[in-house]
Amino acid sequence: MTPMSTPLKRTSSVSAPSFTSDVSFATFTKPFELQLSHLGKTQSSSSSTNSETIKAPPIEKNITDVEHHKDQEEESKQNKTLNRAKSIAKSAFLKYWFLLGLGIAILLAWQFPNVARKGGYIRAEWSIKWGLSLRTRILAQTLLRVRLHLLIQIINLIIIPFFVFGLVLLFFKLHMPVNSLLLIGVVIAASTPTTVSSNVVMTKNAHGNEASALMNAALGNVLGIFVSPALVSYFQVPLLDASPEDESTNTAGGSVDFVTVLKQLGLTVLLPLVIGQGIQMLFTEPVAKFKVKCRLSDVSSFCLLLMVWSVFSDAVHAGSFSAVAGKDIAVVIILNFLLYTLFSVLSFLLARLPYSKRIFGPLKWFDRLQYSREDTVAVMYCGATKTVAMGVPLINVLYQKGDPGTIGVLSTPLLLYHVEQLILGNIEVEILKKWVTNGQKRDEQKVQDHVDEQQQTSTTPTTSSIYLIRDEENACETGLTKIEPYRSQLNL
Repeated sequence: MTPMSTPLKRTSSVSAPSFTSDVSFATFTKPFELQLSHLGKTQSSSSSTNSETIKAPPIEKNITDVEHHKDQEEESKQNKTLNRAKSIAKSAFLKYWFLLGLGIAILLAWQFPNVARKGGYIRAEWSIKWGLSLRTRILAQTLLRVRLHLLIQIINLIIIPFFVFGLVLLFFKLHMPVNSLLLIGVVIAASTPTTVSSNVVMTKNAHGNEASALMNAALGNVLGIFVSPALVSYFQVPLLDASPEDESTNTAGGSVDFVTVLKQLGLTVLLPLVIGQGIQMLFTEPVAKFKVKCRLSDVSSFCLLLMVWSVFSDAVHAGSFSAVAGKDIAVVIILNFLLYTLFSVLSFLLARLPYSKRIFGPLKWFDRLQYSREDTVAVMYCGATKTVAMGVPLINVLYQKGDPGTIGVLSTPLLLYHVEQLILGNIEVEILKKWVTNGQKRDEQKVQDHVDEQQQTSTTPTTSSIYLIRDEENACETGLTKIEPYRSQLNL
């Protein structure tokens, strides 16, 4: 009998793992504690934020911040408007500084006549010298356009002077209550040539032919040395005879000494032109740099203001304006406005020669007589404008034996006309620029349409070419049918 196996006893060394000792309850509850702690933190943070939001700044502080922001916005708006006003004022000053200077010169002459009058503290009566400001190359390029130059000079030195002369004679016959010396001054202003620089600038700004304007400015002032004294001498006696007031020859200046007039005007106008053009031909680049650096055109305009100051100072010192009423000045201003408008329209009509193509049809020979839009702008500005740079010295030379106050009164219509032509000319610039630009666009569109038509005619086949292609195709087909039997024999 086998002995019974005794049961195995567990040794104490190998003990079973106790659940309570190794896996504690805290290990199971730890994630939940973390979540609860996290929730607590979030709750606490949310509560803290709520408490922070509840603790908002006071209402008065918000109101002050908003008001301060509004003040900053208003201040920035004011700065913007102030800067904009400064830029507008600067551009207006650069554009119209001559008009402002003209007003200042007249005001200084009115308040301090002893400063700039003849024999005064400064010698402002010297004429302006010009010659370097005219470009020789541009003058040479437009020299051969005789018909254009002839039209401008006829308008400026023949049509306008004789028209104004007849109009003033009519005013004298009608006994209009206007100062006779002022009306004679209107005739003298109409007898002067075109202006030197302002018409060129306005022509350029209106996209006109600057070269033609520059050429006629130089040509007109050279011709004016001889033509203007002759016109004034021819008009003087009939005007004095028809004047309802007692204007003696001594008051109006007496007879004209042509030798003295040509000599003085030649020295003040013609000689500087010849010398200036000779210097430009010899030293082209240095003269160009000198003109830009020294701003020769502005210097010339400033000298012109000094001349105006001298003329008005003489008139105020002699007391000549005391005889001129305010209504007479107003009449001259209105008359100058109407004359400039009329002469501008007349120049436009003579340059463009408009006609109705619907009534007369297209007249090619008549179209050749019409000038381009760019040339028309030059004709308008050179034909209707008058120069002070030569007109005032001309009056000083022609009436140097007369009363200095009379010279101031005779110069007043020319000075007023010069101011008005600058104002009206700058108004015309925008209108003429738009007219020239639209015309250029139309011409470009016509050229493009013509090119497109030529391309279409070259790409689309004509009826004769279609018939020729068909004949070639038929001939090819008949040739193939004739060759086909021989091709089959060759294959065999």
